[in-house]
Amino acid sequence: MPKQNSRTALPPIRTSILTRAVRQYVLFALCIVLTLSFIAFVVARNALEKRTLAQLSAVVAAKEDMLEQSLQRNREQSVILASREEIIAAARHESLMAPQRLLDEMRQEHMPILGVTVFDAQGAVLSWAGTPVNDPVLTDTTTVLRPNIGITGWEAYDVFSPIRSHGVRIGILGMRYDAVPILESILTVSSLGKSGEILLGMEDKEEELVLLHHRYQMQEHRPLWLGNIDEQQAYGLPLAQAVKGQEGLRKAEDYTGTDVYAAYRTLPSLGWGLVAKVAVSEALQDTVRLAWILGAVGIVLALGAGLIAYLLAGRFTSPIRRLSTIMARLGPDHWSFRRTVHTGDEVEILDCVAYDMAQRLKVMYGNLEEEVTARTKELREQYAKDRAILESIQHGVIMVDRAGSIVEMNTSASAMLGLPMSEVVGNNIEKVMPFSCRHELRTGKGHPIERALRTGKPFRADTNAHMNIVRQDATLLPVSIIVTPLLEGRRLLGAVIVFQDMTEERRADYIKSEFISLASHQLRTPLSTIRWYLEILSDEKNKTLTTIQRESLKEMQFASQRMSNLIDTLLSASRLEGGAINPKAKRVNIAALLRDITEELQSLSKDAKISCDIRIPQKACMVSIDPVLLHVIMQNLFSNAVKYSRQGDTVTIGFKQTARQIKITVADTGIGIPQGEQKRVFERLFRARNAVAIDTDGSGLGLYIAKMILEIMGGSITFKSKENEGTTFTITLPRTYVRQSSAK
Repeated sequence: MPKQNSRTALPPIRTSILTRAVRQYVLFALCIVLTLSFIAFVVARNALEKRTLAQLSAVVAAKEDMLEQSLQRNREQSVILASREEIIAAARHESLMAPQRLLDEMRQEHMPILGVTVFDAQGAVLSWAGTPVNDPVLTDTTTVLRPNIGITGWEAYDVFSPIRSHGVRIGILGMRYDAVPILESILTVSSLGKSGEILLGMEDKEEELVLLHHRYQMQEHRPLWLGNIDEQQAYGLPLAQAVKGQEGLRKAEDYTGTDVYAAYRTLPSLGWGLVAKVAVSEALQDTVRLAWILGAVGIVLALGAGLIAYLLAGRFTSPIRRLSTIMARLGPDHWSFRRTVHTGDEVEILDCVAYDMAQRLKVMYGNLEEEVTARTKELREQYAKDRAILESIQHGVIMVDRAGSIVEMNTSASAMLGLPMSEVVGNNIEKVMPFSCRHELRTGKGHPIERALRTGKPFRADTNAHMNIVRQDATLLPVSIIVTPLLEGRRLLGAVIVFQDMTEERRADYIKSEFISLASHQLRTPLSTIRWYLEILSDEKNKTLTTIQRESLKEMQFASQRMSNLIDTLLSASRLEGGAINPKAKRVNIAALLRDITEELQSLSKDAKISCDIRIPQKACMVSIDPVLLHVIMQNLFSNAVKYSRQGDTVTIGFKQTARQIKITVADTGIGIPQGEQKRVFERLFRARNAVAIDTDGSGLGLYIAKMILEIMGGSITFKSKENEGTTFTITLPRTYVRQSSAK
């Protein structure tokens, strides 16, 4: 390259342009606006918070008075009714219809009465009407009120009053009142907004805090256990503090973890807690609007200050604008530059630097132009070669950038998708290639290409996944797909997608599955006939058979049973592949369920002389799950653990739980799985070489069925194994089963 021109000497700064800037005006205006806005916001927020707490206090006090007055009125009414002559006669065995007449009379008066029962002095029932009242409180002097807690919360309450004659207690009057009218009046909180709630809670016999009723409980139909009451009180839950006899107003977290304003009190007659609460976000929504208004005003004022500063500083920046215009004209055909600024400040220095840069760029451009021309020719040749290789590949190949937009694709991919390349490039890959797996549309985080871009890890479709591309005409293209992220160090550049048309392979697989299902169905009837006649022949009353013949019949029965089990397994796999099995979730104690299942399966380990270590806690763990399908999974895993263990080995069943999921482990110390065959463990009809050597009768479907069931139930299964040392399978299930939608 030729020698570059020497740099021009920079003149000294005589007057700084910063001294003529007017930015201090803008900064001063912004500080004033922000300070005043912040003060106004804080004052308004505090005032609104105090008003909300006062409103909550008034609401909870009114609800408490309403409840206490209703209960007290019913106590007093019960005392008056216990002194009536017909009730006294009923207590003396003289009138059996008195409770019915009293019940009819109270219902005519529209009182929430459910039943009336008359007891003798020892608590034995003499007569009743409506809903019977049980377990009377034997008291001589006082009227006792006892709430009834049912599966939906507080359902009713009983009032027991002594029946006296001449000052002597001769019986007890029990009256059951419906709690629904009281709850309807208490839980009505329209004045508190959409998030306003009234909570009613109590402490049960196990010192657990129970949420009896709240506004949304009609959707749940059951009380809500919130945990140990002392822990909840220490944590600061208002309901727990109310149950413990405390009263107050404050900001807190409710049982759902939401920030709320709450007022809480204790109900003296019941010993329960009453809480009125409203979400902080709703209570302070006016302050949000105020913040927007203040922000808008601040923006307007800032814009005004900026306009004034712009007008004042315009004459100081005009030299810079002229210099910018000259610099914009510099290019390959125009390298001439003439100095025009002589202000003696930083702008003159910038003008000098621009002149020096223009002279050096003129020299450098002459040499770079030749290098660019040669390099461009090489890149064109390399691109033509790469494109020819890409077009010769029979598999579909697509490249996307880090945002998932298609940047390149080959002809095979265009033909498989049925879309021209011009309509595809630049579009998002999820729209062009929507995936369906087992009638379920994979979108968002479930889309394999989006997942590879998000995690930066390669994705390879499982051979049993039955992955399909949903084309634009709604037809399905069975494919096998590999997604490889393009990384530069830790920086993601994009990804390469390679997919293959699996239509013929999938068709052959479906034909095979249909044949297995059809053959299994057709074999069941003749097999049942064979087993029936074998049972007739092996009848102990048949004395004509020799010992050898009886042993042969036993072998034939054993062989027919194995064939029946194999047919049942094949049919189960066929139904799972066809989507004919739907989980029927139930709310169960999974710890107790696992103990029952393992006790049932322990007979297998005893027969094989293998010890069984059950590590399932006694504490209840309630989850939503299909117990029948879980039994199938555990039976497959447990029987495999026993089958592939040696005499004297141990099979261990473990259980762990978290807030969102549960984990069940089945571990053995048996033959293990060879390292090279572990990736095929969950394939249909696959069996490891060491498993085949030990048991030749296996079907290779147990783990395949277990994995498919878990995927349907929203769970997963993993394992760790080492040959000749053992295997540990881990089942992960969500605590609540949510049926996932499917799209064909």
